[in-house]
Amino acid sequence: MADHGGSAMTQEYMSSLDETRAELSALLELVYERTGEDFRQYKHPSMLRRVLRCVEAENAGSLHGLLDCARRDADCLLRLRAALTLHVTSMFRDPAFFRLIKERVLPSLQTYPYPRLWIAGCSTGQELYSYLILLDEAGLGDRCALYGTDLSDGVLDFARAGTLDASLLEDYEAGYRLAGGQRSLREYFEIEGRYMRLRPGLLSTASFAVHNLVTDASFNEFHLISCRNVLMYLDEAAQRRALEVIHDSLVPLGFLGLGNSESLMQALHRPDYERLDPAEPLYRRVR
Repeated sequence: MADHGGSAMTQEYMSSLDETRAELSALLELVYERTGEDFRQYKHPSMLRRVLRCVEAENAGSLHGLLDCARRDADCLLRLRAALTLHVTSMFRDPAFFRLIKERVLPSLQTYPYPRLWIAGCSTGQELYSYLILLDEAGLGDRCALYGTDLSDGVLDFARAGTLDASLLEDYEAGYRLAGGQRSLREYFEIEGRYMRLRPGLLSTASFAVHNLVTDASFNEFHLISCRNVLMYLDEAAQRRALEVIHDSLVPLGFLGLGNSESLMQALHRPDYERLDPAEPLYRRVR
């Protein structure tokens, strides 16, 4: 005997799933139309988790309720945009990766008169600060240009300020040591109560700008591109587009760093790269 009840339940579930997808797509389309920030090619499961947290925070009751709120209330729309932009970062995150940068990449950068580095998806700046410190210790601080980009100009304001929570210094110090740091990390900061600020002049070689890897084009050529924990949030088509922009931006023999959960699987130019270490996602463009 056919299980008509089970079939009806399946149809109801699929209908509900389709409705959820449609409402999420409408929300992402609204954010794009009103703010210009394009999350439409980001993986929907991760977007949905962030949107559902926003539904709760706004007391909207449902995705449809949040959509109505965002259409009517500009402040709600801005909070939604902020919720969609995930910023999780720390200094010397994955110390083994930064040790490899120190040992394999910096000696190569020494051979260029004016190396350029791009930290894509730099968030509030901690990753870029880590590179600044390693470059300073290698004697490259005064002749390197660093470019930090992100989707949100709001988080870039934090990156430009060079200010961090002083209570995190001990944790950052541990990562710095494991990455092969030569001094005390405290030497790079001025501590003022609950906050610490990067030493004056250390940020002078860094520039910050809004850039979307999926919709924007290459804007320079770089000897090192660090794009860590960004691709993992993009769908396959968006990953291919982002990796194409990265490839167009990386000089031959330049280096590319990705996150631990990322690879060049979706890259059209994958044969042009060699992996430098089996444990760390660091690549070199060989042609």
